[in-house]
Amino acid sequence: MGNVLRDEIQPNDDLFPHHPFGHRWRHALETTGTSMHVLTKYREMIDMQTPEEVIWEPYPETVIRDLPANCSSGRGIWRTKAPLIFFCVVEMYNPDRVMRQFGLKQRIPPLTNTSKELHKIDLRGKTDKDWSAEHSDYVSMWTERASNIANDELLEEPMGFYDPYMVWYRRITRRFMSFRGAIVEALVSINFFIYNHEVFIINILLLCSHATS
Repeated sequence: MGNVLRDEIQPNDDLFPHHPFGHRWRHALETTGTSMHVLTKYREMIDMQTPEEVIWEPYPETVIRDLPANCSSGRGIWRTKAPLIFFCVVEMYNPDRVMRQFGLKQRIPPLTNTSKELHKIDLRGKTDKDWSAEHSDYVSMWTERASNIANDELLEEPMGFYDPYMVWYRRITRRFMSFRGAIVEALVSINFFIYNHEVFIINILLLCSHATS
């Protein structure tokens, strides 16, 4: 791929603790000698990833226990299904759609609130508006955040191809980011189909030969 767009990752030092990982990306972005035409390659690489190569849980318990206290102080509500509110801005937080990031099994999630009316709100001409009153319903939901925690069984291994969630996800999502990724997947599926049918035919022939011998 050659050079890629990157920030210089700083080594661990005494200025910051070892974790979280993000603190090491703290210097100015460097673009000297960087190729700016690698987006297609990035997309192809993502398309080629296998389930075993995806790190769904970047912060497992072994990492969390070494984090500074302020990084895990809100751990009790990391999986709360509640609105995030900042004055006029309200965004629904839906961890039940990414349960594998918390080491839990993913189920088919319910429909989520993507209110267009909320996204249209801005501060123009509303300097005197009381947003706590305007968004009182969402404030109430946030107040009850500790009682609305998404939970499920631990994820012991990658979810199978025929898991209900995976079947649903393949049906509703755009699975590929690149044309090449889609072509490779199609070729693999065709070869798998042909192989299975060849094995089936061979088994039938063997059964027939045994029956006539």
